[in-house]
Amino acid sequence: MQANANLTRNGSRYSHTVLLLALMGSIALTGKTEEAPKAASSPAAPNESTTAKSPWSRIVMVGASASAGFTESEPLGGSKTPQYRLSHYVEAALLVAHEPVQNLANAMFFIQPEAAGRFQIDQALKAKPTIIVGIDFLFWFCYGEGPAEKDRLQRFQKGLELLDTVHCPLVLGDIPDASGASNDMLPAELIPSAETMAAANRRLKQWAATRRQVVVVSLSGFMRAAMANQALTFHGHTEPAGKTRSLLQSDRLHPSPRGCAVLVLAILDAVQSTRPAHTSGEIRWNPKEVFERGFNAAQGPPNVPARIDIPAPGGH
Repeated sequence: MQANANLTRNGSRYSHTVLLLALMGSIALTGKTEEAPKAASSPAAPNESTTAKSPWSRIVMVGASASAGFTESEPLGGSKTPQYRLSHYVEAALLVAHEPVQNLANAMFFIQPEAAGRFQIDQALKAKPTIIVGIDFLFWFCYGEGPAEKDRLQRFQKGLELLDTVHCPLVLGDIPDASGASNDMLPAELIPSAETMAAANRRLKQWAATRRQVVVVSLSGFMRAAMANQALTFHGHTEPAGKTRSLLQSDRLHPSPRGCAVLVLAILDAVQSTRPAHTSGEIRWNPKEVFERGFNAAQGPPNVPARIDIPAPGGH
């Protein structure tokens, strides 16, 4: 996303977005991301002979702010930000031996989704993952600036083309309706029309249908239920109506820590549904336990960010 007159008018309305853009230089140029440390409760790293068929052996996460961890009070990261990193809750949910989850997601993905997406996928494939999880990887290929709705769909197609190099199991979220998000967080002109969202999701479904390794998670269903405070069910567990609004932060866009735990279990449930039933014992399915373990793991000392070269805005 580039700064322009549309984003700078009515300064108070777009204060948060402008703050991010004003400060993005050091982040975008150095490409700082954090690899989530191994949770204390995680089993030891597996040997290849015992876990060769498990997708959980070497998990790599890609995507934007929901995966990277984001809270509006710390737009550039801070002591509370790790509480919102999805990888902590993935670690907390796994009961089987696995390597530490690698999280390549970056909250500044929205600035230049094609360059950031290409970089993340390249780095993920170098790690030789057993599964790649990108629940919000496609979000900014549909959202963001675009002079016409057809341009959004063309950009979305480019996002799918970036993923054609992935041949291991791949988890993607569909495109949610985030039009209820705070204007300071997501200005109206960055939101695609309902018709464009529906067209993008139809294209995603069509694309995934020819790729057996792809699992599509209903991020749209998660967001819709949380915004409406409706019941949300996964793996036989139901988050009751009247209790799900708290799964999103006050910006009505990013998951809360408890929402991270529930979203992770929805992701793992979608993957498990494609595997033999006996493998369900690989996951801790209690969302309260996953939340507590993931949240507590996030309280540890912050790890040193890895310095990676993400292309600067305007680069290729």
